[in-house]
Amino acid sequence: MSPLPGSAPEYQTHLMLFPAEHARPDYTWPSHIDAVCPLYSELSSRTRQGGSLEYYGLSFASENDTSQVSQDDAFQPWDPKRDGSSRIPPNQAAEEEKFRLYAYRSPGLFVEYPELLSLRTLPSGQVMRQTLDKLFQKPSARLASESHLYVCTHGARDCRCGVVGTEVYEALQEKVQEHELRCKQQNSQPARQIRVFEVSHVGGHKWAANVLVYPHGDWYGNVRVSDAPLLVRAALAPASSRHDLEDLRERLVLWPRWRGRLGMKSQEARDHMDLWGPPVVHTAQIAPRARGSSASGTSQAASSQQDAQEYPKLKESAETSGHHTLRFHGYDGTWYDVQGQEGETLMETATRHNLPSIEATCGGELECATCHAYICNAAADPNARGDVTQEVSNADELFGPISDEEDDMLEYAIDRQPTSRLTCQIPVSRRIAQWMQQGGRIELPRY
Repeated sequence: MSPLPGSAPEYQTHLMLFPAEHARPDYTWPSHIDAVCPLYSELSSRTRQGGSLEYYGLSFASENDTSQVSQDDAFQPWDPKRDGSSRIPPNQAAEEEKFRLYAYRSPGLFVEYPELLSLRTLPSGQVMRQTLDKLFQKPSARLASESHLYVCTHGARDCRCGVVGTEVYEALQEKVQEHELRCKQQNSQPARQIRVFEVSHVGGHKWAANVLVYPHGDWYGNVRVSDAPLLVRAALAPASSRHDLEDLRERLVLWPRWRGRLGMKSQEARDHMDLWGPPVVHTAQIAPRARGSSASGTSQAASSQQDAQEYPKLKESAETSGHHTLRFHGYDGTWYDVQGQEGETLMETATRHNLPSIEATCGGELECATCHAYICNAAADPNARGDVTQEVSNADELFGPISDEEDDMLEYAIDRQPTSRLTCQIPVSRRIAQWMQQGGRIELPRY
């Protein structure tokens, strides 16, 4: 069976927090929303074990339509590079910023909190939970005529979501507009109004792009642009199986991408997949780009011999300090000669010296490609940029072979080349330093 079913979090209720007084587009989101939004931080703490909102999920969302946002200039723009472990100090203006709150619950229920919320107006204790429970019991919670598509585009948390998620988000918007236009031309009303939102990290980086279809409650992973029409179709289906005599609720689910459903436990989701899903499911796979190689075995052997002459195997030095001088070349032509230490990676050396273009969003956990750089041979002109299209033939010996995981992650690097590597996967060594003394360098990308 596909690993997707059962991978969705086991939420009973999912809360979506929307800006109401200041536009908060996804490119302003830091890796952790808690670091810039006191209300989100407080609600998040309440969803933890033992909190008043235990078994609730919480996410931050926004949409291109900012008509419901007042654009109050009293609130500062968010800093997307703010440390995820930091928090806004008490008694700041940010505590007064108001937000809208959507809430979803199985089966197919949707309510909007009756008032805008800020940290200073947030109900305490169980009051908020009791208010939501009462709202869900009203008939209006079952009569929602809207479907909401949430796409994780949280690039500061994981670059895969920023790249693939954004592509899927734009594709869904386009398909929704096409559907509305067809209905207008046919002088008919859509079965449901569909709105598409960008949402913060929802869990499961490796399943990017992640899409949530609410109030249906279905979670989808490994979504690609080609899936957009089928997701729109799923969003047009009834939000629950109640009175659904044709079983459209289940028949229109995009089972090959299905991760689970709001209100279901992991095993329940797997059992539900066995009952309703197709017999064989294949998750989306990104075919890695072929790494650069010589056109023939003869030329490859010649290239290896040439590299062996350019980079001879040097005798081990008596140096025992473990510190080595490493050369990085910036995209703007600036050279950086920095000290690296054995036991750390090239990424850690680069970030310790604040070198440009090495963001290392995931901290070296192989969950992003923001420490991407090019490993290049010496150039004829020692001051020129290295040839990023010509792979070093003894690269595996110098830097270690590329693992399958790194190869997959490099597909998310901007402008991948045969010389591309993730610097978090390359340990500092004496041999690399000696190779650099002969002209080798780390070429830093533009982005």
